[in-house]
Amino acid sequence: MKKTGEITEVTLANAYRSLIYEVYPGILFAFNHVHTSTLPTMPQTMDDCICTINYAASGTCGLYSSNGKYIYLRSGELMISNEQAANSFEYPVGSYCGVEIYIMRKVLEHSEKLAFFKIDVEQMLYTYLPEQYQTVIAENLSLLKNTLADISMLYEMKILDLNLLRLHIFYILRLLTAGVIESHSGYEGALTKSQVDMAKKAEHILTANLADRKTIAHIAGTMGISPSSLKNYFKAVYGQNISDYLRGKRIERAKKLLIETKYSILEIANQVGFESQSKFTEMFHTELSLTPTEYRRTHR
Repeated sequence: MKKTGEITEVTLANAYRSLIYEVYPGILFAFNHVHTSTLPTMPQTMDDCICTINYAASGTCGLYSSNGKYIYLRSGELMISNEQAANSFEYPVGSYCGVEIYIMRKVLEHSEKLAFFKIDVEQMLYTYLPEQYQTVIAENLSLLKNTLADISMLYEMKILDLNLLRLHIFYILRLLTAGVIESHSGYEGALTKSQVDMAKKAEHILTANLADRKTIAHIAGTMGISPSSLKNYFKAVYGQNISDYLRGKRIERAKKLLIETKYSILEIANQVGFESQSKFTEMFHTELSLTPTEYRRTHR
């Protein structure tokens, strides 16, 4: 942990980096970048936290709750929660980028300026988290879309102005106080550990050898569940349906082979699960607007 002026930087080797700002007494804001599959909880920093607001810019973050359920926050979603992860956070795709607002108990003692902006933290908590322990996923983020994009742009451009951040955070809290952001319980799509394990097992089977085109029906059958159930578990964990996820894996593998090997286009097509060069070329061009040959020539 390193503190520089108003910024606290928390890092964990190459796996985690978080820049944390106190934008108001009791309101912390963090830019989070994760490059690992799991991170332990840090309860010592959360003892006084009464609520967190998380937005996933990319990747998927899983919270294993104290009642034994996995709740996943997927790219483009906003989570409001007063729960702590039971023991760790999970990142199924191995990377995650997002922003987080911590509402600490201290803010209740410094509500005078927030009242000027019609921000009432207690009212916000009552609106979205009326029960003692609850997690909700916000829906229809159109009112927050530009604000969240602006915050991300400030970070990318390294314009880390505390007053600009404060204005954006106050806007988000004002919308939540007004109750205009719809939400549903995070437990609606929560999974058990066995369901998560099935999704992970399917992912391993499908990606271990991309040339081996196993069907979803076959994999689901070996697990004793229906194909539709397996598809639902997979999307909950990885944030994408199986076909989109596999397409991304095939593209990444093909790009690596095009640059690092002398295999023919047909050989690469076969290795990433295509029976014909034409279908592979069509898919590749659709995704990257380049043919495999053009990509190889450009990137070598």
